[in-house]
Amino acid sequence: MRRPALGVAAAAALLSLTACTSSGEPAGPSATRTIVQTETAPAPTISFTPAPATTVPALGDRTTAPKGERFQKCPYIKAGKDSDPTNEANIADLEGDRVGRVTVLTGLRPVGCRFYFSYSYGDTRHEAVADIRPRTFPSATDAHNALVLTARAGTEPISEPNFAPGVDGIAYRTKFFGPDGVQDWAFAFAKGKVLVVVHTQVTISSKNAVNIGHAIVGKF
Repeated sequence: MRRPALGVAAAAALLSLTACTSSGEPAGPSATRTIVQTETAPAPTISFTPAPATTVPALGDRTTAPKGERFQKCPYIKAGKDSDPTNEANIADLEGDRVGRVTVLTGLRPVGCRFYFSYSYGDTRHEAVADIRPRTFPSATDAHNALVLTARAGTEPISEPNFAPGVDGIAYRTKFFGPDGVQDWAFAFAKGKVLVVVHTQVTISSKNAVNIGHAIVGKF
């Protein structure tokens, strides 16, 4: 994790000058100079508090998208079976569940995406299996600090430094699919000014979320 320096002090060496004199004359005075230089880290440009972890409601049998969402293909990655079959990297393969519906999260900048399961079982009707939530900050430093704070708000963080060239990431557990409690794996990375958080409903391994991160990092 990059941390700004809190203070740097440098002291100059003593400089002593002794004059050469003729016989019987006292030596000239010595001169001492001390230089102290202090650098102070700039104050943070923003304060950031991660949003509380929440579960994502199932889509159910609705024909209209939930508030803040619009039925639309994701601009960062294909959904895969059943809604968008492809041989390219896709959510169905990387997360491990077939995807029936896809929405764009319109309130995010840049927009986010959410992927819903193709099927229903018991009382669970088309739950969300993954989503992608980007957020743009004023600076790359702000985005990186937000990455650390976001992971700290979860549990069991696993650092993935330089998981893509020049891009740091952190996997962690959080809430996503209600019955899983706080055991679902997420992965966040900071690329330039953009923080991207990938949520999955996977509890057994962080690799699904990390692999989705690998697949989409080039889009930001």
